[in-house]
Amino acid sequence: MSLEILENINLIKERVRWAINYVAREHGMTNEKLAKIIGCSTSTINSYRRMITVPGLEFFVLFIYKYSFNLDWFTMGKGEPFPGAREKYPDVCGSLTDESRHVHDDYNDEYVLIPQINGKISAGNGIAPDNTADLKVAFRKDWIKRKGEPDKMSLIKVEGDSMEPTILSGDLVLIDHGRNYIAPQGGIYALSINHEIMIKRIHPLQAEGKLRIISDNKQYEPIEIEAENVKINGKVIWFAREIER
Repeated sequence: MSLEILENINLIKERVRWAINYVAREHGMTNEKLAKIIGCSTSTINSYRRMITVPGLEFFVLFIYKYSFNLDWFTMGKGEPFPGAREKYPDVCGSLTDESRHVHDDYNDEYVLIPQINGKISAGNGIAPDNTADLKVAFRKDWIKRKGEPDKMSLIKVEGDSMEPTILSGDLVLIDHGRNYIAPQGGIYALSINHEIMIKRIHPLQAEGKLRIISDNKQYEPIEIEAENVKINGKVIWFAREIER
């Protein structure tokens, strides 16, 4: 193996160590937590942090999807580790060449980042999620702008079984907070009753001034409530589901 290849492998190891340390610090990830998410042993994460081994594909896929890391940065040191990192961590970023500027501009032109709210939203009796956000997920601008205004949207994980089989516990839902009203045909909404936010299907009973709050899981009976007692937080317009939990 040539010295050039060995040097590049060592640089990848250094970037992997930096990425793990960043996630551990910013997202409260221990080696045990990160190992569980990736599906490897704690000793494997330790070996990454000690620069003994180069991670497998699962590691890079996780960091790209969950933490918005850049594969070109991992493998070749090009650009930023993640969008916006250059301002705060310029020492770990690659040089901003004309080509990388073009790629960066294309990224900004084609994609928009939607924040993922910490905590979970209930498909059950209702919980109050943590409204802070430390993750963002990229969506194509041309797709999401057909749905609404991206700056009025957020993502949050669902907890509970009351919306099964439509939405499962652990699903990530995209909420358009600009749609804080109920369409005549109803739909699935994030709603608040007594300051507890939940995901439910809503059917308006316009003649009675009430709303029928419906759980797709037939084990739960629908309820009817005065419309004035329900605050609409936004409409669910998309969801994502992990194949393995």
